[in-house]
Amino acid sequence: MNAYMVLSNRIIEPFGDHPGNCLIVNKPLSVHQRVSLARERLLLVPVSDPAGIEDPDEHLVFSDNLYFTHELLHEFIERSRPLRCKTRAALKPGTTTLRSMTATQNVEVHEDYIAYSLFYVPAEAYRDREAQVVVIDTDQAFESVPMPAHLAEAGEYRVPLTDKLLVQVEHWTNLYAANVATLLANVARVMNRPKPSLLWMAMKARSFNKWSVLKQANHIGRGCDIHPTAYIEGSTIGDNVKIGAMAIVRESVVGDHSYIANNAAVELSVIGESSELQGGAIVQYSVLYPGAFTFAKGINASFLGRDTFVGDGTALADFRFDGCSVTVMKDGKKVDTGNTFLGSCLGHGVYLGTGCVVAPGRTIPNGMHISPEESRIITRCDATQDIRGHRRTEFRPRTHNRSD
Repeated sequence: MNAYMVLSNRIIEPFGDHPGNCLIVNKPLSVHQRVSLARERLLLVPVSDPAGIEDPDEHLVFSDNLYFTHELLHEFIERSRPLRCKTRAALKPGTTTLRSMTATQNVEVHEDYIAYSLFYVPAEAYRDREAQVVVIDTDQAFESVPMPAHLAEAGEYRVPLTDKLLVQVEHWTNLYAANVATLLANVARVMNRPKPSLLWMAMKARSFNKWSVLKQANHIGRGCDIHPTAYIEGSTIGDNVKIGAMAIVRESVVGDHSYIANNAAVELSVIGESSELQGGAIVQYSVLYPGAFTFAKGINASFLGRDTFVGDGTALADFRFDGCSVTVMKDGKKVDTGNTFLGSCLGHGVYLGTGCVVAPGRTIPNGMHISPEESRIITRCDATQDIRGHRRTEFRPRTHNRSD
């Protein structure tokens, strides 16, 4: 069966990249599309106009910015074929669709479903029948992050554990969501293994503790230099990666030639090829493109483009204090993402100096090098002048009595 991909000239800001070239867990979206289609034995056929498709046999039609897993594709096809009519893929609204930022996707939102640009076309004899929507419920399991009740009403922040993913990449928030969802899908695939396989993993771990078992799902590349005190679980480590003492890598993907220094921590994040996290840096729920470099003690729910630099003391805020969800800009308009926690996006080649603070949901264009204004930086100092933006404190040595 053929799968016709409708080509476009879309670009994703601030990167200026076509969606097909955007990275999801360190591989272009176009590669993910080809792999998923191949696993379902579908032949990819690019087209510029769907109206020009002349195929009497059953086939699929989808947009070139659509990200899907083979599990999602398989269910959609298997449920569409018995209907013997044209169908459209849709997801049931829930946590999965909320976390994928459907507010920034050009999708059809209905009360009971959200429709995407993925279509099944039956054999020619059945095409005059009324089209239907195939709704897939992906909210089957969750991973919860504990939160105080004043930050999250339920006392937790839920993220879906599903291997059935469908995201239209229209905005950096969708690209971010596709990366994080894919990491969680890898965890879901481990959990969905047959019981004998899970039992074998537990025997190898000599424990039924889920974290000990998850360590058995690690994939470590060639030529790595990993300190014996580093802790790695449920992660994929590329070739020639160096990981220092007491470093933590959990449910993440680390690209080739990257460096995770002593005491650095990576959790549910994608680290691009040749990136560096210096000592004590913490990256959580974030995506770092190749060549990213950071000293920052906390990068959370954010997206860093290629060859970015984030200095120590820089803050990428991810939470609003007014009780509202985070907003982003799309096509010159402010859009409410519906998500309470979301950081910022740095374009390719962005440098942020020490002391920079970026508000939640904000975007910094490619190539910008930003540092705090001059009044906040000591550029010249002597014993007599006032230091703009700062104050001097005189030291008065304590006098001691002989009885002391």
